[in-house]
Amino acid sequence: MASKGLHSYSSFLHENRKELAILLLIGAVAGAAYYFFHYSQPQEIIPLEERGVLDLQQITINDFQHERKSWKLIGNRAVVSEKSNRMRIEKVKIWVYAVDNSSDNSSSENSASVNNSSEQVALYITADQGLIEKHDNRVTLSGNVVLWREDGSEAHTETAIYDAKKEILTIPKPVRMLGEGHTMLGSGLTYDVSKGILNLKEPVLVRHDNNTVKSN
Repeated sequence: MASKGLHSYSSFLHENRKELAILLLIGAVAGAAYYFFHYSQPQEIIPLEERGVLDLQQITINDFQHERKSWKLIGNRAVVSEKSNRMRIEKVKIWVYAVDNSSDNSSSENSASVNNSSEQVALYITADQGLIEKHDNRVTLSGNVVLWREDGSEAHTETAIYDAKKEILTIPKPVRMLGEGHTMLGSGLTYDVSKGILNLKEPVLVRHDNNTVKSN
């Protein structure tokens, strides 16, 4: 009886071998598909910590040229990237000192409120952001850049570059100059701090003694 049942099972396998082979193939394909889609689902991405970056708070930089204090910078926050060799500073304040720093006079009312040192300040600058390149004596300022000179005049612009080695400030974009009783516009500006020489490019007088002057 058992032999007969075994023979019947063998005959069943022989007669349906094609259908069984197809079923096995479908099962193999289905298993492979499940494995692929299950393990290929995007897993939770763990953010990698950026390397080579230093975050500093309340930074102060003092620079000396020819054995005298040349300028000082204070920022709320600085991010230093070793890969790009740059330092990006937020909310920048810069004091540029005159060549003769023996005087106790302050440059202006604005700078006196934030500077308690005895050096004579020739130029005081504020900006939203500053950028310093490694091994570079230049500071690139951007965003709401305001300059106060020792004579009380102001300059407003969006971009300025101060070359500490040459002690020259350059404004490559339009600038608005405010002085006592007048306002002037210019396409750019250069200021030699050491010599006290200011050159306003393409100056246009727009206000003098509260009277508006129209230009062509």
